[in-house]
Amino acid sequence: MKRSATIILLVISIISGTELREILKFPVLLQHFQEHKQLDDKITFVRFLIDHYNDVPHTDNDEERDNQLPFKKIDFNIQASPVLPDNFYVDLRKPVQPASPNVFFPKNDTLIPSANVNNIWQPPKAGNFSTVA
Repeated sequence: MKRSATIILLVISIISGTELREILKFPVLLQHFQEHKQLDDKITFVRFLIDHYNDVPHTDNDEERDNQLPFKKIDFNIQASPVLPDNFYVDLRKPVQPASPNVFFPKNDTLIPSANVNNIWQPPKAGNFSTVA
């Protein structure tokens, strides 16, 4: 029972969360092809696909029906669920080597800081609100 429920939930998740749900629209594609076949008996399935999926606008006045075809529009539905395997662990007991401060921040005695740098880090000051008469 658990296995079948897991498979069903996996299939539902894949179909709803990816573009595989467009495969469920395949019968609409076949029905729409039959509709065009009734209008033009000589149309082939390949010609039908070229007419409907080409960049050139398709002009047969059934745009609403054409938009129901699979892969006609692209939806971005991203589901992110971080899952860690059962055997994932972080061992924090390993010794950590401290970095030498001189390696990352070398001392530079020739640098003379500017006096204007400290002016940047001052809190805002309240201005005088005087009325001009």
